[in-house]
Amino acid sequence: MVSVVVDGRCFLLVVKLDLLLVCLRVDLRGLALKSAAMSDSENEPEVKPALEWLSERYPDSPRKRLKDWFAKGRIQLDGVVIKKPHEKLANPGDRLSMGGTLPPVFFRHLPTRIHAQATLLYIDSSLAIVNKGAGLLSVPVPGSNQVSALTVLEKFLQGKGATELDQQKGVHRKRLIPLPVHRLDQYTSGIICFAMNPKARESLVRQVRDHTFLREYMAIGDGKLDQQRGEWRAWFRLDEEGMYQTVFATEEPGATEAISQYEVVEEYSWPTAVKGQRHTVSKLRLRLQTGLKHQLRIHAANAGVPLLGDRHYHPDYKSALENKGGMPYDVQRQALHASSLGLVHPETGKMRRFTCKFTRDLADLETMLRDKSEGQ
Repeated sequence: MVSVVVDGRCFLLVVKLDLLLVCLRVDLRGLALKSAAMSDSENEPEVKPALEWLSERYPDSPRKRLKDWFAKGRIQLDGVVIKKPHEKLANPGDRLSMGGTLPPVFFRHLPTRIHAQATLLYIDSSLAIVNKGAGLLSVPVPGSNQVSALTVLEKFLQGKGATELDQQKGVHRKRLIPLPVHRLDQYTSGIICFAMNPKARESLVRQVRDHTFLREYMAIGDGKLDQQRGEWRAWFRLDEEGMYQTVFATEEPGATEAISQYEVVEEYSWPTAVKGQRHTVSKLRLRLQTGLKHQLRIHAANAGVPLLGDRHYHPDYKSALENKGGMPYDVQRQALHASSLGLVHPETGKMRRFTCKFTRDLADLETMLRDKSEGQ
């Protein structure tokens, strides 16, 4: 290899080896750079439009609905509303969320009187809350011309309230049609909810059926309960005319279980004509677990505290009505008032609570009973 005779060939061989080594070094360096570039690319966060990330979080929601949420300002990034669905974002995780922006309330001044026996407490595109007076029907009765809370609300929205509604951008007044969700007895006062579109009604009625729709009442019962709080259970079977309930202590064919909770809020008592005895009247907080016809009134009567003024289930008032006599304590209707509603808002998914106080007649009754009790 070191011979002069083959020096040219040897020299040529050395050159080729040197070139091969140089090329190999270059190739290895390029491979290393390419590998580093690929590694850096893998470490870069994935960037996609906000709509794509939201779609992954809500896979059951159509893209059209998701875009509508952006447009309505319901989507938030780090608590700040974003309205551009195609805005590029690295994976936001929980930072991208649906905020709790409430639908706009339609009227500046609430509550507002919409009828002599009805006050509108709240309204938006999904629901309306009305404080109904005693004597006013909740919903229309077929074949009757009597006014109801539902028709009063509908008339107000298309009548006196129309001007204010028409001034608001995006409000379609003709589409605001009150729909029933639940009912109050005609002579029970208090808070009632109406849906403002079929989709919202579906959500609210489902809550009623699932017993997640909170309904609380204040009542005045004639008597004293042994325990300050508890639960009433019985089985009710409604007759074919839908007028009267038959009550059973145990499950019977065709009967439905009725469940209510009660709490004694205050007691009023005074001496009776019998020496050493006192008569007690109880102010009660009642909560419906189920919601059958006349449920609270029947439960209270069966527990020994029939509601004052109840002409069906209080024997003294039933007798007075039959004999055309004066009503005890001058109470002209059952002392039952729907005082509170709790529901999940169909659009926002947020829990909402609405309340209203005793009507004047029941507040006056309460004052009279308290004065009678304290005077003894």
